[in-house]
Amino acid sequence: MGGVDPVAARSELLGLGCAQLARAFRDEVCTPVDVLQALRSAIEEDDSTINAFCHLDWEHAFEAARESALRYQAGTPLGPLDGVPVSVKDLSDVRGWPTRRGSLVLADAGPAADDAPGVAPLRRGGAVLFGKTTSTEFGWTIRSDNPLHGLTRNPLDPARSAGGSSSGAAAHVAAGWGPLALGSDAGGSVRLPASYCGLVGFKPTFGAIPMVPSSAFADFAHLGPLARSVEDCRIAMEVLAHADPVDLASTFPRRQGESNRPLRFGWSLLLGSGIEPSNEVAAAFHSSLDLLRTAGHEVHEVDARSQDCADAMWQIWRSRMVESFMDWPESQRLKLGLGLQQLYREGQAMSIADLSAARNRLRKMQVDLGRVFNDVDILLTPMAPGPAPIALEPGQANQAPAQNWFLQSGGYTYPFNITGQPALSLPMGRCSQGLPLGLQIVGHKFHDARVLETGARLEALLRSA
Repeated sequence: MGGVDPVAARSELLGLGCAQLARAFRDEVCTPVDVLQALRSAIEEDDSTINAFCHLDWEHAFEAARESALRYQAGTPLGPLDGVPVSVKDLSDVRGWPTRRGSLVLADAGPAADDAPGVAPLRRGGAVLFGKTTSTEFGWTIRSDNPLHGLTRNPLDPARSAGGSSSGAAAHVAAGWGPLALGSDAGGSVRLPASYCGLVGFKPTFGAIPMVPSSAFADFAHLGPLARSVEDCRIAMEVLAHADPVDLASTFPRRQGESNRPLRFGWSLLLGSGIEPSNEVAAAFHSSLDLLRTAGHEVHEVDARSQDCADAMWQIWRSRMVESFMDWPESQRLKLGLGLQQLYREGQAMSIADLSAARNRLRKMQVDLGRVFNDVDILLTPMAPGPAPIALEPGQANQAPAQNWFLQSGGYTYPFNITGQPALSLPMGRCSQGLPLGLQIVGHKFHDARVLETGARLEALLRSA
């Protein structure tokens, strides 16, 4: 007797987005328990290769899924993410789970007492928190390895990096293991992994999602969702974006007026580092601009004047590593990975004059970008100069020196951590090797809805092209 292929049925179930899942739950097509069981089976079969997770908690996840199923039966779901499986990057606290930050130093960390303010609304909204995803050690790099849990691979090509520092977040969503992950981004760590893995990643306006406890990177670190569609990112932000007095940066007015006039689009191929994109990235980017023009939009090139800031950002990055670990005893610092130890030493060796010069240069960059956004509503750039790089295998990663990734790959990303503006990573095609290429959409501060709406329009144009 013939029957439904269980693997195909599972893939179909796991391919549903957040709104589709909520509708399926309401219509009794499936339950949150069904989805979680499919997710568990898929992860247990394949995650030994991808290595996206550093902690899984099926017991409590199934408990949450059963509670969600009862709410749907009663017609009382808590919100748009009720019953939806969501992961959390291992830099944020989740009640009852350890936060190890990818470091051997925290290998024996105990369970967190409370959810971080950026995680709590997920639980309040009925999301099924099922696991923690890998991060580079303390989020220091855009590679996808850490000393504690090893290498996270790109599911589209396991020889490639998944990007960082939200490595596992991007990897598991790209593998089809759930529609949504919560990552963090202090210089590109949501957007670059999204680009490398063919996903949508959103870094909202600074403070839109409260982020505490704060770190040495608190003035430019953001939380943000990774998903397979702009719509899923928008739904996630409905739940995640809220004010929390513990994080004063989050306590800004949440409703911003939007102009009804046509949007003014600008674009740039040079931003942040001066490294030009590959020919394939440039071609895909210009094809995306042509789609906008065909749809009736005016798009013009801008000069952001910030191509020489990558070294300044690297100076700031190294100084923040000193702030992060200066109170640690040396015996504990020596347990850090070699890359972090190198950054710490380099930060210690910096002079006040060098640090001041770097801060001055980044302030000038903010002024230059302000001039750009005086003339445009949306700025478009490539997401990265090229596709996902070859991953460093564990032996190589353990010995690899720390390099200025803002210069190499992050030139398009970090400027908007400094300015605090919302920025969206959107797939814009593939290179000749079949690897995803990303487009970045940046808007005015607090105009997150406009960025997401523009992303949805471009997403539709790109899919129909």
